[in-house]
Amino acid sequence: MDDELLTEYGKEIQERIRCWKHINESGSNDPGWPDGVNMNLVRNHVLYYKRKIMEICETNNWELPGEFYLPTPPLVKQNYMANLNQKERVERLRGYGYQLQTRKQNFDDAQTSIL
Repeated sequence: MDDELLTEYGKEIQERIRCWKHINESGSNDPGWPDGVNMNLVRNHVLYYKRKIMEICETNNWELPGEFYLPTPPLVKQNYMANLNQKERVERLRGYGYQLQTRKQNFDDAQTSIL
């Protein structure tokens, strides 16, 4: 059971990192929140799965799998927007008081990371 969870969590880490990169490049469609909020949520998912992997490996005295060492996406400013082409969404968010920024977020995915 734990070995199956370990595999599942490793796949989730990879998927969440892909999701973070996609939002950073193309944005999301969330009508109520800027892309930065969603990117930080996805980052938190990566951290969650890494912690779960650590717990399983410590409990079973196993080595940590390679996915555990994949770099964790960085925190970004909450008001980051990948692009401003979604006019209706951008206007709605500005109406909520967000001062949106479009400076791309750097993510060095060659850098190894624990958390």
